[in-house]
Amino acid sequence: MTQKKRHHYVPEAYLRAFCNASGLVKVHPKLEGAETYFVSPSGTGVRRYYYSQPTPEGGIDNNRLEDFFSTLEGLWPPLVKKMERRENVNNDLSIIFEFTALQRVRVPASRDATEMRLATSVKQVLLALHAAGRLPPIPAQLGSLDSVAVAIDPHQSIHGMVTDVLGPVSKVFARIGLCLVHNATLLPFLTSDNPVIWFDPSVPDNEQRPYEVAPDGPILFLFPVSPTMLLMGTDAHKPAFAIEGLLHADAPDDEWVLRINETICKYGYEVVYASTPGQEDIIKRYVGTSPVHDPTDGSRMIFGKLTKLPNWK
Repeated sequence: MTQKKRHHYVPEAYLRAFCNASGLVKVHPKLEGAETYFVSPSGTGVRRYYYSQPTPEGGIDNNRLEDFFSTLEGLWPPLVKKMERRENVNNDLSIIFEFTALQRVRVPASRDATEMRLATSVKQVLLALHAAGRLPPIPAQLGSLDSVAVAIDPHQSIHGMVTDVLGPVSKVFARIGLCLVHNATLLPFLTSDNPVIWFDPSVPDNEQRPYEVAPDGPILFLFPVSPTMLLMGTDAHKPAFAIEGLLHADAPDDEWVLRINETICKYGYEVVYASTPGQEDIIKRYVGTSPVHDPTDGSRMIFGKLTKLPNWK
């Protein structure tokens, strides 16, 4: 059996909708000083062996998760075509929920946060044991335990994907009704390597935390489907969605699309994707800022600077 090395966390089937006439998508890195570039969907949103898992026999399975994701991804492009035509897709809602749920938990923005939360927990236990005098003397060359970097086995964040789907993702989906917004304005929707977004819209922009909503508060859910379509979910849409299924609406104007794109750029982790030039100013506004784990509070996220995870060996 051929072993798959290149594992896509942003599916090619998804990104093809954001390509230009030449079949390329424009990549805007969020790293300060990095240059933009054009690439085919096969050349971005990919890491080597990203979904590889150890087997009970002591080997490595490089294919199972990638094959599972590919099966679902193959259902996405024809569904997008149906949504473009405003056809009834209520029999396909499970595909929509499954695809978007995976695009929240399978990406580095989510998996890195899981590993950082685990590392923070391990570090706290280490410091507590030291303070209680339950550790051997610290080697002089090590210095303070505060400077110790904790690496987490990446396989743990694969397990975390399941936990996140059954936990926060499912809870959000249970509270919202979905509407498909069609965009006929001059501004196409952008997307990113972290395209699934939700937050509390009642909280001022400068106080919002990524993916944080009150148990009974309002929710705004966003997922760009293509430059001309966006899945939007709110708690206010829930009653109509329960009766009619997926609703359709039209983007009111360029200014509304611009505000949505600003949020998409804000939630992008390492890159923002564009189908056409023309929105560079808003993309650059969030270079150097991404949704990341809050090191001072292991259960929350903030908008801050990306930090590199310690290598697991």
